[in-house]
Amino acid sequence: MRAAEALAVAALVIGSPLAARADGAFPAGQAVLVPEDRPQELLLVTNFGVVLSEDGGATWTWSCEQDANAMATLYQRGPAPRQRLFAVATPQVVYSDDATCSWHTAGGLLAGQTMTDLFPDPTNADRVVAIGIGGGVGSVFESTDGGATFDTVLYQAAPGDIVTSVEIARSDPAVVYVALADQDQHPKLARSSDAGAHWTVTDLWTDLGAGLARIIAIDPDDADTVILRWSSQAGGEAVAVSHDGGTTASKPLAVPLYFTSFARLPDGALVVSAVVAVSPATKAALFVSRDGAVTFQENDAVPSVAALAQRDGVLYAATDNFADGYALGASRDLGVTWEPVVRFDQVRSIMACLQANPQCQATCESLAGKGLASPGQIWDESVCLGGANPSGTGGAGGASSGGAPGGTAGSGGGVHNSSGGGCTLAPGPIWPWAPLAVGLMLIALTFRRARRRHHA
Repeated sequence: MRAAEALAVAALVIGSPLAARADGAFPAGQAVLVPEDRPQELLLVTNFGVVLSEDGGATWTWSCEQDANAMATLYQRGPAPRQRLFAVATPQVVYSDDATCSWHTAGGLLAGQTMTDLFPDPTNADRVVAIGIGGGVGSVFESTDGGATFDTVLYQAAPGDIVTSVEIARSDPAVVYVALADQDQHPKLARSSDAGAHWTVTDLWTDLGAGLARIIAIDPDDADTVILRWSSQAGGEAVAVSHDGGTTASKPLAVPLYFTSFARLPDGALVVSAVVAVSPATKAALFVSRDGAVTFQENDAVPSVAALAQRDGVLYAATDNFADGYALGASRDLGVTWEPVVRFDQVRSIMACLQANPQCQATCESLAGKGLASPGQIWDESVCLGGANPSGTGGAGGASSGGAPGGTAGSGGGVHNSSGGGCTLAPGPIWPWAPLAVGLMLIALTFRRARRRHHA
């Protein structure tokens, strides 16, 4: 791997959710998926696998990480009829068609590429785009067979530019955006209105200033409205919005540290979570906009939100299982109040298809407090034996308290680049042209990890 490419890859890995396993690292949630066409399904992605309910939160099982999806991030569910589950397990794109029981590696032009991002077309189960770095050059690849193979280069960045994110508009799938930045810290946005045949690249430095821009979401009803996350090398981040297809942009919301996740509710309300303080303890906040990101109201009385998703107007959040008392919470009032959905100790068993898997058994034992590499006990050993967990037989609320809000149906669930339904944002800016900054960020992330705080 060439030096420039290694720096870019290292920076992008830093900008991804922290990957931790049952090796002494503290267990934490990373993302939430609530598919709109599977109203009883809830998936909590963690740094030790996937916690899953298929009955609206009444019972929960666990799927360990296997070789193919080890250290995976950016989990996303594609649309029907495939309903394929994707993840980026650097340097590969992987997918599952059986609810994480088995994983396959995408092929085609991705061979030799280090993959950093992907986005399933929300309107076409056969179309998936992904970002890869090869030979020091960032490219966007397209698949027309549901992400099994990628046979087309949709966009290739100029030398020295780094491609940070890609998204397809839900209201007009011919519109594709690619966010990138150059070595002069100029944030740029590339737009195609003909499915990638032609591109217009706009330098947003005049409007946003020096920094890095990444796509949070495209408005699901307006392909010309793009919400971006702008990061400054000096520190601090802002939500940036363009209403003219990326020609101009403004920054209606800024925070001193960094954002962690985003969701758009059916009524148009926008919710952004952020870390706004780290001393004497990490402090989380939610920012809510009811006017299309013109203004935001802050709410600091919230759990430690690492990721957001929504379905039928119910907001879901991956939280700090140990500090907040639950790993997944739900809110019906835009985050003003929260109710528990599940704790880690309420997982009942390893998924039936993986109970004989030696990797799952070993990790499960570690999470039950067994072995020198154990991070501590998060559930009873009966989970590893396939029996009911005596700590709890179902979701934290169950049917009586609405732990999983009744398994409500609806629309808008998702994670990372989800056209608004919900997404997990990488922690902090990425600066591939600054080796010293990369090293300092690694040290900072290691320190935060030691303090047992997860950042999405």
